[in-house]
Amino acid sequence: MYSLDINFLKDRDTRIFETRSRSQGGVNQADRSLLLYGLLGALLPLALVTGYWAFTRNQVSQLEAKNTELDGELAQIQSQLREIGGIQGQIDSIKAENNAFVAIFDQIVPWSALLQDIRDRTPAAIQITNLSQTAGVTPTPIANAPAASQTAAANAPAAPKLSGISIQGVACNFNAINDFTLVLQKSPLLAPASVAIDKAQQQTKALDPLVDGRCPGAVADVPGHLVDYTLRANLTSTPSSQLISALEQRGAMGLVTRLRALRSTGVLQ
Repeated sequence: MYSLDINFLKDRDTRIFETRSRSQGGVNQADRSLLLYGLLGALLPLALVTGYWAFTRNQVSQLEAKNTELDGELAQIQSQLREIGGIQGQIDSIKAENNAFVAIFDQIVPWSALLQDIRDRTPAAIQITNLSQTAGVTPTPIANAPAASQTAAANAPAAPKLSGISIQGVACNFNAINDFTLVLQKSPLLAPASVAIDKAQQQTKALDPLVDGRCPGAVADVPGHLVDYTLRANLTSTPSSQLISALEQRGAMGLVTRLRALRSTGVLQ
């Protein structure tokens, strides 16, 4: 048997590898920088979101505190408004009482002033035997009045309760009664349109000069006949506060003093 000896080691070329030193530290620093940048890139959005959340949470807390504070102020204001409403109700009640009180004085026509006014206006040929108070006479509406006038009358405020007078007596003639009626229509204490003759009738019995006397301007030896009359009139609806001068001239000083006192305090305009 043949044996073949082959020496592989002998035939191999000897190769020398040059070893180069690697900077271990440089490679590690670059890797760390990249890792740090990566971490910063990942943490930055999270930090921004966390900061924004903290900011908005703080804003919400401030707004909730402000809302609570405003709710407290609103409750206090509502309580004050209720208190003001109660006070306003008391003021309105007092004003209503004052107005009712003033209205009483503002609708009074003193009888003393009325009698004095009628006495001053009574002609010499008129004699008054009786004067009494009545409920007054409601004016009769005009049948052919325009529609506008009827609508205005229907929408007008309610008139105050009527009060009137009835004057009875005797007169020397019918002309004296007519003159008396015209004079009474000029009285500021009476409603001019309401003054009217209710009755006028001549007596059948002649006037006896020796017993009854003579009328002013009567012709001697000519028998006269007296005329019985009745006049009616409503008291004026003008407030007494607008008649102070007329009332003062006719001696109603008590009412005039009260009206001036009410005007000085501002209760009466």
